[in-house]
Amino acid sequence: MTSVQVPDIMQRARRTARRLLAGSGSAAVTAYRIDPSAPAAFVAHAMRADGRILVAACPPQGTPLAIAPDDVAVDIRLDVTLDAAEPGVRITAATAHLLGSLTWVEGEDRALLLASSRASACHCAIVGEDPLERVREIASGPGGRLGVIACERVMLHCVSGVSSHDIEEILDIDSADAAAAPSASWSPQEIMDAHEAVSAVGQLGLRAVCEAVREGQMLGWVCSSRPAVGVCPTLWDRTLCVDVDAHGVTLMSITGEEVTTLVVSFGQALADAGEVGPALEKLASHALPQRLTRP
Repeated sequence: MTSVQVPDIMQRARRTARRLLAGSGSAAVTAYRIDPSAPAAFVAHAMRADGRILVAACPPQGTPLAIAPDDVAVDIRLDVTLDAAEPGVRITAATAHLLGSLTWVEGEDRALLLASSRASACHCAIVGEDPLERVREIASGPGGRLGVIACERVMLHCVSGVSSHDIEEILDIDSADAAAAPSASWSPQEIMDAHEAVSAVGQLGLRAVCEAVREGQMLGWVCSSRPAVGVCPTLWDRTLCVDVDAHGVTLMSITGEEVTTLVVSFGQALADAGEVGPALEKLASHALPQRLTRP
């Protein structure tokens, strides 16, 4: 089999950053100018079509986010963490970090902001279930506050490394992806089903796919490889699903000697989560016979 072209790693990084800002993972806000020593406050979050991020929280009295007045911009840091859906194992798939200004809104401004964010262009649809519903629920509850974060850049830490992206870049890739796969919005249940579909391929098939990517015979790339120091022996000889989306699967191959993380690309975006299993099984069916016939 001839070598295949490595896909654009930066494109996947932008997609991941977009997913995290649009509502995936868990988010926390730190008002570092008001009190640098105060713990971060967990918030619900979503992303508007203009790149601004909506957040909702019920900050305890006396905390920085509680004492910040309405309609006054406060310097904050937003951190979003996306963990793998592997049961019994804590694996961080990606984190996003940004510095920006948070402005709490109240009264008519709050209602207008929520109403305008429900337009079809709202980026919340990226993660399937509309994160705006959770933002609305928390903001409308006792002690709830609704805020808008304005920022220019986001720093992403993912399996492919560290990268920095303008918000405009993330909006641009969203438009391109929507044209290529307009229905590729997955609910949390569909994401879980996709992870189960990856596991159903079986360890033998997943290892064959990983080897094909490492040898340049399948579309994808190796993100990192490190010694398996401190890895629990129960994880040896296992391949775990770190992340999956419409464009590919991130796998972690673990042996007693090393831990290798790599991305397997589907080549073209899948229309829905139900296609993950057949797409990966097809890749495994190409890779597995060659591994089994080796001397």
